[in-house]
Amino acid sequence: MARMSSPTSGVKVRMYRQGHGDCFLLAFAGREGRRKRTVYVLIDCGLKPGSEVNDQKIEAVINDIHDATNGHVDIVIATHEHQDHVNGFAKKKNRKHLFDKITIGQCWLAWTEDGSDELANALRERFRDTLVTLAYAQEKVESRNKDSDLAARLSDLLSTETGDDGRPVKPGEEGRGILEAFRMEKKANPFLTTSELAASAVRGITNKNAIKYLRNRSEESTVYLSPDSPPASIPLVKDLRIYTLGPPRNEALLVDLDPVGDEEFHLGLSGRNRNLGGDTRGFAQAVATDTATNAEFQPFSKRHGIPQDDILTRTLPNASAGAQSSQQARLDYLRQVYGGTGPDENDEATDWRRIDEEWLGTAEGLALRLNNEVNNTSLVLAFQLPKTGKVLLFTGDAQRGSWIGWSDLEWTDDENRTTTVRDLLARCVLYKVGHHGSHNATLNGTSADDHANLGWMARGEFADDFVAMIPANTPWALGKSKPWMHPLPQIEEALTKKTRGRVFRSDRDAIEQPDEAVMCTAEWQAFKKLCKETKLYFEYSVEDR
Repeated sequence: MARMSSPTSGVKVRMYRQGHGDCFLLAFAGREGRRKRTVYVLIDCGLKPGSEVNDQKIEAVINDIHDATNGHVDIVIATHEHQDHVNGFAKKKNRKHLFDKITIGQCWLAWTEDGSDELANALRERFRDTLVTLAYAQEKVESRNKDSDLAARLSDLLSTETGDDGRPVKPGEEGRGILEAFRMEKKANPFLTTSELAASAVRGITNKNAIKYLRNRSEESTVYLSPDSPPASIPLVKDLRIYTLGPPRNEALLVDLDPVGDEEFHLGLSGRNRNLGGDTRGFAQAVATDTATNAEFQPFSKRHGIPQDDILTRTLPNASAGAQSSQQARLDYLRQVYGGTGPDENDEATDWRRIDEEWLGTAEGLALRLNNEVNNTSLVLAFQLPKTGKVLLFTGDAQRGSWIGWSDLEWTDDENRTTTVRDLLARCVLYKVGHHGSHNATLNGTSADDHANLGWMARGEFADDFVAMIPANTPWALGKSKPWMHPLPQIEEALTKKTRGRVFRSDRDAIEQPDEAVMCTAEWQAFKKLCKETKLYFEYSVEDR
């Protein structure tokens, strides 16, 4: 495989076509002393198992990154801790990481990964508690074996949070490792709080190991980026500015997930995920019955409860002989009313009185909300080229609250010149479409609206250069038990119109030429000269001249 070169001036962007997952390699023209040198930036490397395009494997992507960069990436950026963005960094073969053969200069992460940040630590604590709760829910759903569709969807959502390291995981067991670690830690340290136990249990999941791996492998200290930081730069690339737009340093915005009203490209989905999370403590109390000895999980004193197994099996708790008959009568009554059948075999089943099946359905909503909240912690970066001011926007999977949060951002340089996000988006000529084109990751609107949206992008002299890239495998996404609209047709249609057909989608082998009325043949041919289309990746050069 050939080395990836950079344009004389500008940047070359390679979008890998592994499937449902992000992996972008950028090549900038740099200079080390008097010698010209290509500088490489890698943004994410992940894949949702089973979503491969053209039977590609993540190993092929990593091998190509090695050959394209001669085994050294100057900066690796992980936008957020989701399987389809980072599991390539965790993939193992013969017990070695596939990335071990590639050296890493710097690792860039969002401020939400900074262990010294108070708000970041609070967010991580809530994530850990919720993930352990969902692991308990999955165990109960699987043990009941009554709703295979719910079980499959819950497995899918949980795997996004836990990740995979290349070893096969049986569906329904994504949370098993978390629970095993939780219970072992609880047995060894019975006086730890639930949050402390959760922290220990979640520490070893694959997604977190992937981020830890990047930190440990980078030759320099990890860089944490925040919207309130000045623009970043890349060593050896003169005058390139990288503006951090998200995630917002505002907890209300971080949990603000879905577009409102005309912010959405409508498909009858408005507000579909609202209030699915709520306060998870009540859900945790219902799920984690085997944490009964831990009062933090329980709404009432332990003495006011009788374990369900004691009722259904008529196993009496320890009691004196005089109290046996009274206690037995109570257990008989509870079993008769709630246990599933009456004492007489001809009696009608009474399991309808219990809610032990119904409330488990809310686990899916909680898992979906957790997925979306992690999406909203995505590191969002705007790369501004030095000569033309052209901007490349990489949003990860950022959702509504992040877009709203960056709408009013601005930066003032040493010469008292102010740059706003409205300025940056007006000069945006390449948009990495958020969350595979999902309904909640690209906001609708016009240039006159107060909130950042697609209408703010590529205006004036930059309108004719606009290109979009969507990492998606639509046939796979639509074939799921609960189909994913990735990309949402209305969003893809809007992008196709705005780019005049220049939309790269990883599950399509080539971009088709639009009608002559949309783009003349000469302009199309000029565009195609900037492109390279292979089975493994699409490549596009943004010239800065």
